Amino acid sequence: MRKFVFDCDTGTDDAIAILAAFGTPDIEILGITSVNGNVTENHVSANNLDLCEYLGFDVPVTRGASMPLFSGYHNSLDMTHGTTGLGSVVLPHAQTKQFDPRIASRFLFDMAVKCEGELELFVTGPMTNIALAVIQYPEFSDLIKHIYFMGGAVWGGNVTTTAEFNIWADPEAAHIVFDSGIPMTMVGLDVTLKAIMEKEDVVKLRACHTKAADFAADLLDFMFDRYSRGGEDVIMHDALAVASALCPECMKYTDYFVDVETTGTYTRGHTAADFRGRLGKEPNMACAMELDVPMFRKWLVERISACGKSENH
Repeated sequence: MRKFVFDCDTGTDDAIAILAAFGTPDIEILGITSVNGNVTENHVSANNLDLCEYLGFDVPVTRGASMPLFSGYHNSLDMTHGTTGLGSVVLPHAQTKQFDPRIASRFLFDMAVKCEGELELFVTGPMTNIALAVIQYPEFSDLIKHIYFMGGAVWGGNVTTTAEFNIWADPEAAHIVFDSGIPMTMVGLDVTLKAIMEKEDVVKLRACHTKAADFAADLLDFMFDRYSRGGEDVIMHDALAVASALCPECMKYTDYFVDVETTGTYTRGHTAADFRGRLGKEPNMACAMELDVPMFRKWLVERISACGKSENH
């Protein structure tokens, strides 16, 4: 059974990605680590703890980095994910479940040691926690089997013309992780901007009559309303990173050497893919470049529909 830790900045689409992971019966989620990103770390951590208690996910939840490694992104309430990160959805506050006492980077290292080189990571927020683990524990990089992350793009950006949010929010952290030697799959804007859900997906989820499916449908309804008011479309950025590990056939990939620009006035946070091979460096990650949208949507609805019915909680 494959073993994962989920590092995230929950976030509407992060929450949906978490449901998809827990709805997959042949993997084990060992814990959830929280990082500053879509909303502040205190909101992210509360969302993860509340979600786990609400849906009965019996895994550790840790708090993580509350700011970037150096200068960089600080939260501004642009309301893409609502005030607290879960749109208009309000979960009951956790009454019995408590945070694991370890900080995220320590927890990641402990799980990596425990799994003896078989631990994989879903990373759907800024890479601050992962970079701290790389810095603090020299053997960490050799103990991680693979990272599947949502971030960056071979072409373009969404915060600036050249930078995607998760990388732009802490480019130094991303640079450290990219340079760590850990095998990686980048699921960036090249494919995630195509991963748009439809209202029929909400109908299918409502028909399940489960807490997980209803919660996902509520999040999607918020996202449809957001789009109707001129906001971002109903895009499953983060669930696509989970799909890259669990439904890899819905995407096509190209191997590139990718680094992160950390200093440019106009290009800070840009993921620079050497798509012409001019640097003479071996590729350090697989980059998702094409997406079968119907296959992905079908997979995602099926995984969420199974969430709460599997053994993985």
